[in-house]
Amino acid sequence: MKPLHLLCTSSALLASALLTPGLAQAQAQTPVRAPAGRSIIPLLNAAAIQKRCDAELARARASIAALEKDRRPARLLRDLNLLQQRTGAFANPVYLLANVAVDKATRDAAQQCIEKLSPLSTELYQSVPIFQRVKALQPADAVDARYREELLENFEDSGASLPPAQRARAKAITDELDVLGLAFQKAVNEDPTTVTLPVAEAAGLPEAWLAAQKRDAEGRLVLGMNYPTVVPFMSNATSEDARRQLWMAFQNQGGAANLERLDQALKLRHELAQLHGQPDYATLVLKRRMAETPQAVQSFLQGVREAVAVGEQRELAELRAEKAALTGRPLEQVQVQRWDTAFLQERLKRSRYAIDQEKLRAYFPTDKAVAFSIRIAERLYGIQFVRAKVPVWHADVQYYDVYEARSNKAAGSRGAFIGGVYLDLSPRDGKYNHAAAFPVVPGSRLTGQKPASVLVTNFNPQGLDHDELETMLHEFGHVLHGVLSNTRYIDQAGTSVKRDFVEAPSQMFEEWARRPETLAVFAEVCPQCPRLSAEQLQQLDRARKFGRAMRYSRQWQYASYDMRLHTGNPQPALQTWVALEKSMPLGYVEGTRFPAGFGHLMGGYAAGYYGYLWSEVMALDMLSAFEGKLMDPATGQRYRQLILSRGGEAAPLAMVEAFLGRKPNTEAFFAEITGRR
Repeated sequence: MKPLHLLCTSSALLASALLTPGLAQAQAQTPVRAPAGRSIIPLLNAAAIQKRCDAELARARASIAALEKDRRPARLLRDLNLLQQRTGAFANPVYLLANVAVDKATRDAAQQCIEKLSPLSTELYQSVPIFQRVKALQPADAVDARYREELLENFEDSGASLPPAQRARAKAITDELDVLGLAFQKAVNEDPTTVTLPVAEAAGLPEAWLAAQKRDAEGRLVLGMNYPTVVPFMSNATSEDARRQLWMAFQNQGGAANLERLDQALKLRHELAQLHGQPDYATLVLKRRMAETPQAVQSFLQGVREAVAVGEQRELAELRAEKAALTGRPLEQVQVQRWDTAFLQERLKRSRYAIDQEKLRAYFPTDKAVAFSIRIAERLYGIQFVRAKVPVWHADVQYYDVYEARSNKAAGSRGAFIGGVYLDLSPRDGKYNHAAAFPVVPGSRLTGQKPASVLVTNFNPQGLDHDELETMLHEFGHVLHGVLSNTRYIDQAGTSVKRDFVEAPSQMFEEWARRPETLAVFAEVCPQCPRLSAEQLQQLDRARKFGRAMRYSRQWQYASYDMRLHTGNPQPALQTWVALEKSMPLGYVEGTRFPAGFGHLMGGYAAGYYGYLWSEVMALDMLSAFEGKLMDPATGQRYRQLILSRGGEAAPLAMVEAFLGRKPNTEAFFAEITGRR
């Protein structure tokens, strides 16, 4: 019932790119007959959203009331699935538009409508009559049994089994949490913060970056908080003071109001756990995840911390020595600051490995990176992408139909229609400012609804550096998980899996950006692009490994912070962050409030951020099944059938074991984070 939205990040830096003219646009000129079952996202303006919102809300509530009166057990799961489809047909596009609509009026209207619709999920799962029907249901097969089990968990977690007064309080808490989360993300998306600097303060940045920046009346740079602006600046600007100014502004996104929202959410989550008889929120939610308990998460995170601690100190010492050499000051007088790390790492990578991320943009033009991602998916999974013209919310948005491939290569020969993919890659004001896959139309075999997923990023218009190429493949992995899903029920479609498994398919797909065998495909879609030599690829891999301990230490810190907030009695969010930052080698910078912009804590990853690391264990272990042959279509098809197509129809561990032919282990993961892989 809630809008289906998956917030994602890559293990690489979150950054992104505007699609430039090329192969994809040439494909778009070919007329394409609309396939039967194509799911087109409706483009609603502010007036249409406002006009329909109350009517859609009333219609959904009437459907829930009808379900409460129905006593036909055989129809229950079918009717619940149809309810999800009908409600999502309006709610999911509205949720998307709240994050991507060009005009603020539409974003605001969408936000207000989603706030109205958000209680529907709790209303459904607090219905005692429907809860009793689910409990009495006799599943027809294993898929129905798993769906019934998950429904029972949803009813129990929403409070259907609580006494009436506690049930009502649980609903009020959940409704308020939904509103707080929406307001939190909107404050980040529309944060107006800018930093104004003289052009001289951007020394070290390429001309293309300078040309893309806004200027004030005096010709000074006006820098916003989007990733295509911030990431290159922090990696290349030679002025430490300028880096400090931009870094400080970036760390304060969301503002004081978001800290208040986060603190309120923490109190509400704790109260919700108490209503359910649990000691804290982490205990409440983790019982439904792969990890099962806070203790299991803490043990896992402790292992990560121990594995990277020595490497982090070594890497920081190297950065300090580099800064001393750069500034000409004695080593004992030099301290590495947080706004130094990306810059110093980039300098060392250039000097040691001859890797300049900005120059790599010439190797990976953005439109060719899209074609590269598509070509890999087509070969691995036996599918075909066809560019088509459909209504879109911005001129830069692309759409592709996805079909089963046929061995018959005759012109116009295509297999069965699978679903659709929208690509919204361009940064713009007011747009969702990270990278995410929005599974707006989930598929269902039962109703015949074909899936449609939307990739939303903010890529650099000059092409991708290698980190951004990994991000592209990561997010494309989420899109494929949604589009190649072939499940009976919407609630189990695509990325509707355990939160600590959902990143695994995407993290695994990042590997296709690193191997000679897969990068050779890039030469097919862009013969005129420069190619990385075998030696350059080796240097690129060495450069990727440099700073790895610091990177995983930061992931450990985010996950540990999340667990501290949700284990035991709630503590002030900023105070907890400051204490943790002060325990880290680089310390805390006064005047910053990073939690105010940490959207994961309000967007579904509460007591779940550890899932990025946990999922990577599964990702790297599943990678071993390819046995080094990443373009092997036989393994790709088996992976598609056993993992991607199943969505949440089976438990993640069971799916991984079926794919690997054994139980998963952590060997590849710990080899990765310690630089031994």
